Amino acid sequence: MDAPAKANSGHQGTAMALAPLAHVLYTRIMRYDASAPHWPDRDRFVLSAGHASILQYSFLYLCGFGLTLDDLEQFRQWGSATPGHPEVHHTTGVEVTTGPLGQGVANAVGIAIAEQNLRSTFGAGACDHHIWCIAGDGDLSEGISHEAASLAGHLKLDHLTVIYDDNHVSIDGVTELALTDDAALRFRGYGWNVIEAGEIAEDLDAIEAVLREAKAHESAPTLVILRSHIAFPSPTLTDSPSAHGLAFKPADIESTKEVLGLPTDQTFFVPDEVVEMYRSFGAAGAADREAWESGLDTALGGRRAEWDAVQSATGLDGWTESLPTFEVGESVATRVALAKALTAIVDVVPGLVAGGADLTGNTGTELKGQAALSPENPGGRQIHFGVREHAMGATMNGMALHGGMLPFGGTFLVFSDYMRPAARLAAL
Repeated sequence: MDAPAKANSGHQGTAMALAPLAHVLYTRIMRYDASAPHWPDRDRFVLSAGHASILQYSFLYLCGFGLTLDDLEQFRQWGSATPGHPEVHHTTGVEVTTGPLGQGVANAVGIAIAEQNLRSTFGAGACDHHIWCIAGDGDLSEGISHEAASLAGHLKLDHLTVIYDDNHVSIDGVTELALTDDAALRFRGYGWNVIEAGEIAEDLDAIEAVLREAKAHESAPTLVILRSHIAFPSPTLTDSPSAHGLAFKPADIESTKEVLGLPTDQTFFVPDEVVEMYRSFGAAGAADREAWESGLDTALGGRRAEWDAVQSATGLDGWTESLPTFEVGESVATRVALAKALTAIVDVVPGLVAGGADLTGNTGTELKGQAALSPENPGGRQIHFGVREHAMGATMNGMALHGGMLPFGGTFLVFSDYMRPAARLAAL
């Protein structure tokens, strides 16, 4: 509450309601090492509901990712490490840039595709982690989430869990003004496993049990529908649309702090013992990371050079020598030249994957001789995105940010308008 109040903007209501969920994720469920935030086999956390960024920033601070209390005090200020929406490469611990609703869901699908591909290619000893994504009503309303969810269900991405914050509140008012979908039915239609968790948003043990059930499910991604109450436990703003995007007034903050037993005359109050407790959880994954590092060469079975190449998003030594040459003055369509180049280097750039939105042959994005990526062959390098241009762009962003894949996709210029938001985020 204090950070949005100081900034006079920020979506604290969702962050407050989901604090128990985030606590369970960061202390009981996710595998990570805060001292090595880029460990390749860490679990990934995507806050698709990026407007609730103060939730993620708070836990990145508490768990020791490098944010300070001063960073939280500079929330939403120009040049700070805590911008209004999470930005990758700007704040340590943030995996993707979210803000335009729905992008994070599709990014998470791309991350899960990369994880599944690497696990199939190199084995679970090298790559075996889970992707956790928090999405809100707005995320699931945007068309991109429909495209991405359909693709995820088709590919049976069982290392992906999306937690739907079903709080029934939007900026304009209750969600029933514009949204009466049966989300559970819709996602089951996409081929997802759906857990309707109900009213457990404040029950830590129940949340943990549901998340472990989701993680254990095989052969399908999971949607957890969590009924939450925005701004809980505020005595004045719980379940109120006013709590969505407006900073709390001093009286609202004071009454909520009284409910929580926090001092009302202090701001940004965090007891030392609380920080110490969370830092211990942030460091707990170090043993897992060290064990993974010590066993990686054995797990790879002599394929270390290939692994290093995909992790660095480059080719094997001398890969440029495989590039085709074209005579000056030779008449060749750019997409034909592109197809020749991709096919020529696919064997020496092991992380390269390519595909199109049902136009691979027409756009020159077909990798000759490569098998299709599919549920039966998740290690394939030819991706058939289907007629889903927006999801194609956003999932490729997720693949690239995960690491281990160098994705390439193409479509006709007129259809590129369908993926412009994802292309813009890629450029940023």
